[in-house]
Amino acid sequence: MITASFRHIAGIGRLRERQLWLSGIRCWKDVPAAGEVLSPRLDGKLRAGASESAAMLDRGELAFFARALPQTEHWRLLPQVIGGAAFLDIEAAGDKVTVIGILDSLGIVSYSRDLDAFRERARGWTALVTFNGTAFDLPILRRVFPDWDPPAVHVDLRHVYQRLREKGGLKELEPRAGLFRPPHLARLSGADAVALWHAQCAGDPTARRRLLEYNLYDVFHLKPLAELGYNRLLRRTGMPAEDLPVSDRGAMLYDVSKAVEAACS
Repeated sequence: MITASFRHIAGIGRLRERQLWLSGIRCWKDVPAAGEVLSPRLDGKLRAGASESAAMLDRGELAFFARALPQTEHWRLLPQVIGGAAFLDIEAAGDKVTVIGILDSLGIVSYSRDLDAFRERARGWTALVTFNGTAFDLPILRRVFPDWDPPAVHVDLRHVYQRLREKGGLKELEPRAGLFRPPHLARLSGADAVALWHAQCAGDPTARRRLLEYNLYDVFHLKPLAELGYNRLLRRTGMPAEDLPVSDRGAMLYDVSKAVEAACS
């Protein structure tokens, strides 16, 4: 959990944080009130930072941690935000958004006609989880919805899996994580999604259904990938925190089918 993190405190980098863990200071409450911990220069910052962090977490001020941590370290916040996060993926043709797929606390949904409904859906989110959203999804959504203010917490799984030395995009990563798509979707790519949108615009209803399915498989695979990536990074970094339970993929497949039917109706 975030209580095992010290990277957001001024002056505490990766090596200092690991030094704290190895010395038995595994969370903020373990920081002693007196005595030398790291150095006379840093100990005051450490104690003040641990106290402030506990107060901010009690108040639910997760944006405080998001602003203080590098964006590539937002994965540390997953246990705090996963219940209120949105797992999001878009399809686009140039700067035109063709589909917005979402999995959040309300369920899984696909927007392709009434894209303005996205703003209302997004009001209660505490965090975003994407794959390559920093470079692709968020810049496009900000241009399309200039009044939309995304949550401060954004876990980009591309960064997570790059830290784990996993190469390739989402489609290459899925089978290595034990996640698979049905045969009619398995070979599709982002370029195919653009072609399907053009075919849909030409009146092909089969293309529309295929595009929505393709997008929603991206979306619902993000959740187990986030949980698996978090657990692997705990072991890689040595952070003294508990694993996240990994979602049952099979339990979500029915919801994907319902979401596609609803979007096509």
